[in-house]
Amino acid sequence: MKRKLYSNIRRMTSFFSVAIVFVTLTSLTLRLTVFSDMAVAAGEPEPVTAVVDNEPSGLLNYTISRMVYIETPTSPGSFHISNPAENEHYITVSIIDPQTEENLLYTGFVRPGQSIEQMRLNAELSQGVYELTAVVTAFDPETLSPAGREERDFTLYVGVKMK
Repeated sequence: MKRKLYSNIRRMTSFFSVAIVFVTLTSLTLRLTVFSDMAVAAGEPEPVTAVVDNEPSGLLNYTISRMVYIETPTSPGSFHISNPAENEHYITVSIIDPQTEENLLYTGFVRPGQSIEQMRLNAELSQGVYELTAVVTAFDPETLSPAGREERDFTLYVGVKMK
């Protein structure tokens, strides 16, 4: 009886170990391919925006526009988010309104050598000038654990001329 029970437990443990590894690898593969591509390929927006002042980061290796003009609240903005090919980390970028803590834009994973030129905001803002925060987080490409974070001031012009 002990032998049969031990044998069954051993088989079940092996089966569950294989199943856990399979599910983990499948979810990581989907996360790195399908979901990041969906976040990055949000469609081909019309070129109705302008951008100034691309400035490289001091801590993480990336670039993002510090000032973006959006013609209408539903128009895409030229954020020029870039993760250089020589970078060893994936990055994500969130644009946050510091007054309301609302997340206005999220890129998903941007792999090394990948860039995002234009994106639409998650919320419609009324006409005006907004002082926002761009939160850039770096992730280890193998474990997807956070490897660093940086916040930058960011100015968004919606329907008004840039200064």
